[in-house]
Amino acid sequence: MKLMEKIIRVSLVLMILLSLFLTWKIWNNSGNKQVAKRQTSNTEQSSSAKHPTDIFLPVKLVYQDQDGKHLYTNKEREIQELSRLLVKDVIGKKTELLDGKKIELVDRKNSFDLSMSDDLSLLYFLKMNEMPIPNELDNKLTFRRIAVSLEDKEVAFLDEDNHVIYELPLSDDSSQYEKILKNEKNNYIEVNHDDSILPVYYEFSKPINLPKYSYILATQSYSLFSQAFFLETDELVSNNDDPTDRDVNLASPAGNTFNVKYDTGEISYNGLLGKEVDSAYGTETFVEDSFFFVKNIGNSFGTLRYFEGTEEAVTYRNYVEGYPVFSDDTKGRLEFTKKDKGLHIETNQETIQVPIPSKEEVTLSTTKEAVMLLNNYGIAQKDIQGLQIGYTWLSNQETKQVVDLTPEWYVKTNDVWESIEQVIERVTKGGE
Repeated sequence: MKLMEKIIRVSLVLMILLSLFLTWKIWNNSGNKQVAKRQTSNTEQSSSAKHPTDIFLPVKLVYQDQDGKHLYTNKEREIQELSRLLVKDVIGKKTELLDGKKIELVDRKNSFDLSMSDDLSLLYFLKMNEMPIPNELDNKLTFRRIAVSLEDKEVAFLDEDNHVIYELPLSDDSSQYEKILKNEKNNYIEVNHDDSILPVYYEFSKPINLPKYSYILATQSYSLFSQAFFLETDELVSNNDDPTDRDVNLASPAGNTFNVKYDTGEISYNGLLGKEVDSAYGTETFVEDSFFFVKNIGNSFGTLRYFEGTEEAVTYRNYVEGYPVFSDDTKGRLEFTKKDKGLHIETNQETIQVPIPSKEEVTLSTTKEAVMLLNNYGIAQKDIQGLQIGYTWLSNQETKQVVDLTPEWYVKTNDVWESIEQVIERVTKGGE
């Protein structure tokens, strides 16, 4: 055991030294007035490009077994396996859109429920997965959850209020689904159905223990992002007038700008939404437009998922063990904002790459206890727009090349996500 600990420590030191060297190499060229020509060919970029099905995936699974228990997990492997099996199962099948009947899932035994992080265009999801498309499907029609009944042999796409908007038949053979759902390694957490006004369909009725994580920090070259955001990088010029300025400031002949802050690694891009982002899927949504800029970042961001989106703003986040990562300085996420025909992107060079073993755990309160705590600090239940567990990104105090991730309850109010600890601190200091 001691030998293994020594090996881990030595490996960690070597990875940190390598990371420090690569960081020095990246920033040693950051202030150059000459902007290097694009080195990545279109063929190389296409081979490493993400597909929408890699990003727009369900993030939660609830299995209702034969005894009526609701069993929750957000393990990525199980969710991906079920999603792919489901898509394969319904290929070639087609029914018409439904009139929005209300569906009650609480008593549907031997069923499962896949939840997206936020509403998503049904047309976009069906087309990216090559699933059957209803006639004249409105691209504004969105779904939040996919309910699958193994008893009734049906798949239902549900909107935020649990109205069925699209339904498909399931195959008679449910053995493959049951094999995945009944796997003993799923580590389910039993949850209760929540019929309150909270934006949480299922709630944790018992305290939940989650591990802490540490990750080796990687600083990506700014060229990775400039090549993903600009169509032509050969014509980029530097806007740095001060030779001592370590920030990166680039501009294109069309007036699009790109900035990297040396101190924090924050990246911002300002440009136009033009014909280049027109999608092959034809839904013409801002979520889809944003993916045009995400796809060529490839796997450099680790596990990246669609987190939430509207016609004005879209956010993608890192996910760790099925939970979203929250941070300062736009670390671990990509944020898109649209104003008229203009596009603004924010992200960060720093990404998490290699996990470091940890045995520490954190015990989080039940859902009701989290809500009661918010109520005690003046956050009314009706004002809660979102509530979920996430991992907080914290710089390690011993070395800046390691990131500590700690699980916490997060709440969304006034369109802003904060940890409950942040809410308490803000309210205590007299903030609204």
